[in-house]
Amino acid sequence: MIDSIQFRTFVNRRNSTFRIATGASDAEENVIVKVVSRDEFGVGNANPTNVTRETVASIEAFLSAVPKKLVGTDETDVQKLHQRLDSLAEGNTAAKAAVDIAVFDLLSKRARKPLYKFLGGKRSRMLTDMTIGIESKETTVAKALRHYKAGFRALKVKVGLDLEEDVRRVAAVRDAVGPKVELRVDANQGYSVEQAIMFCQEMRSLDVVVVEQPVKAEDYAGLKRVTEASDVPIMADECVKSVLDARKVAREGIADMINIKLMKSAGIFDAVMIDRLAGAADMSTMVGCMGEIQVSIAAGLHFALSSENVRFADLDSHFCIVDDPSSGIVFEDGHLIAPKGFGLGIKTPLDG
Repeated sequence: MIDSIQFRTFVNRRNSTFRIATGASDAEENVIVKVVSRDEFGVGNANPTNVTRETVASIEAFLSAVPKKLVGTDETDVQKLHQRLDSLAEGNTAAKAAVDIAVFDLLSKRARKPLYKFLGGKRSRMLTDMTIGIESKETTVAKALRHYKAGFRALKVKVGLDLEEDVRRVAAVRDAVGPKVELRVDANQGYSVEQAIMFCQEMRSLDVVVVEQPVKAEDYAGLKRVTEASDVPIMADECVKSVLDARKVAREGIADMINIKLMKSAGIFDAVMIDRLAGAADMSTMVGCMGEIQVSIAAGLHFALSSENVRFADLDSHFCIVDDPSSGIVFEDGHLIAPKGFGLGIKTPLDG
C-alpha cells in the first residue's frame, strides 16, 4: 500500500547551450518523485518539455494532487495506478512518468532485482550515442571529435534549420570520425516533405543509420511519403506520444522505427506496450530522452535492456548537466552499464 508521495524540483545548468530545430536551452528542470510504502521507497523523475506541453509549475501542480488519488492504494496494480493518474487529468505524461518510474523502482527493489531483470531483460549494457546540437560546421566537428575521444562510438547530429548546411555538417562529421562511428541524425520536424526526401538521399552516401522525425509531427501522410522514398530508415518521435499513436504508425507503415521516451509514454508501463506493438509489426525501437538527470535516464536504460526489440539507445542528457543531483550510471567503451543494486540503482537527495 502506498503511504506517501513526495517530490522535489531541481534546476541545473547545461555545460553548453543546446540548440535544435525547435529551440534552445541553457538549463534543465527536473522533478524527482519519491513513492513510499512502509519502510520501502522508489524514486522517479519528470522533465518538462514543449513536446509534452508541461512546465515545472504544471508538474508540481499535478503531483500535488496525486497523493489524494494514490495514498492507500495497491502499488502492485500498475494499470490501475495509471487509471487513477489519468482520472486526475489528461496529458501530464512526464509527471505521470515520474510516479510510474518510482513505483517500478519500488517493486523491483522489493523483488531484489535490478529493474531490467524485473522486466525480463538479460543484457546489462547498451551502446548510447551522444547528441550534438545545431552548431556551425566547425563546432560540430570539434564536438564530434571530443565525444569520440571521450569514448562514444555513436553520435547523433541535430539538423533541420538549413538543409544544405546540415548536409555539409553531417558529411564533415563523417570525414572527421571515420567509418566505424555510428551516425544518427535528428531533424526535430524541421523539414518539408520534399526537403526531407532530398536530405535522406544525401544521408545514404554518408552511411547514416537512421533519420529521426524529419517532418512535422502532425503530418503522418508526409512522414509516410518520406519513409517510402528513403533508403535510410526513418524513425518516428514527436508523432508518437501514446500507444494509440504507435498503433497508427505501425499499422499504416508511416515509419520504420519508433523512438520511445518515458516522458512521452507516461513511464514504463505504456513504453512496454509501445515496444511490443512495434515488435509485432517488425519495427525496432530506440529509447530516447529529454533533458533528464540520471534518475529517469537509468529508467530508460533499464527499459531498453529489458527488450531485444530495442535497437538503439539515445540516453545522453545527463552527460551535459552540471551537478546532476542523482548518480549511479556507469559509462564504459561507448556503453551505458546498468547500475549495481536493486531497482534503478540510483542515488538521489530523496533517499533519506
